[in-house]
This record gives sequence, C-alpha cells and structure tokens, in this order.
Amino acid sequence: MTIHRRTLLGATLGATLAAPAVLRAQVPSMSDIANTLAGVPQFSRFLELAQRGGELVRLRGTQDLTLFVPVNAAIDRHPALIQDLLGTESGNQAGAADQFRLGALLTHHMVAGVSTTQSLTGTVRDVPSINGGLLRLDGRSTPPTVAVVKASGGAGSNFGTGAGGQNLQPPARIIMPDLMASNGVVHGIDNMLLP
Repeated sequence: MTIHRRTLLGATLGATLAAPAVLRAQVPSMSDIANTLAGVPQFSRFLELAQRGGELVRLRGTQDLTLFVPVNAAIDRHPALIQDLLGTESGNQAGAADQFRLGALLTHHMVAGVSTTQSLTGTVRDVPSINGGLLRLDGRSTPPTVAVVKASGGAGSNFGTGAGGQNLQPPARIIMPDLMASNGVVHGIDNMLLP
C-alpha cells in the first residue's frame, strides 16, 4: 500500500509540476486597442465615436498603431462638432453619422507603428497620421505633447478651427501615456486633434 501511495503521490506531484506550463498557455494575451479603450472609462466617448465611425475593425486589426485618444473632457469641449458628426443636429440627416468627416477625425488621431513616450524623450518628430495629416510629437516637454502641423486637407481646416484659413490648435499633452495593446499603444491626451 505504501508503494502505491508513493507512486500515486509521485504521479500527482509530477502532474502538478507540469500544470504551470499548461496554465501559461491558457493565459490570455494582451488586449487589442479596442479592448484597451473599453477598459478605461475616460475613453468611452472616443470609443463611441470609433464605433459610430466604423473604425473598430482597424482598432482590433493586426496593423501596429499609436493612438492618441482625447479623454472624455476634451471631446466634451466640442459639443456642436460632435453633434454635427453624429447627425444629431439639423445640418445633417437626423441620426446619420457623417462617416467621411467622422472617419477623418478618428484617423487623424492614429499613427502607423508604435511610439512610446520613452522613444519620444528628448526628440521632436513629425509623423503622418493615418488620414494624411501631419502630427508633431514633442518629447522635449514634460509631459510630451502632440500637435497638428498640417491638417489632412491642407492648411485650411474643414472642421472650422482655423483663423484666416489656417488650422491653429494648441498642442495636446499626453496625460495617460503608454497603455500597451497587442496591436500598438494608446496615449490619453487632453485635447482633440482636429483635421
């Protein structure tokens, strides 16, 4: 009986020692950008816009992206624009989102590749947004900032943010940096980047 117990104990112990490898294989991988956004309450407005604008597929995709996400308070500073884009104002068909302009706004906050704040430290870099605009990433300041250098439509803005036909906006500060996702990185910013 003693030998049988030792064999049983040895088999159980061997199975227990083997279990961690099995458990490691079952640990879920890092969430994609869409799920990362869903896990941060301050990003709920941007996530709603991404859903309405048909961008969730891109945020769940395999292309590496750096996403600069305005927090809810930054989006709430532009109620007329958001109402217009979502079709809740008389200038647009009631209930129908302006897919073209909404898509331009969302993709103006996206850059191909992964840029962490550590990679930006001490540098200034101009990078194209997914929609063709140009963003300036400035890692010389604390916190780092991102600003619109060239709107996607050129110097004039189709979002009415310009003065004298120029798209002038203050830089957005990165206030929630380096939220890593399986397909890129998310940075929370304190201002919208209007194309």
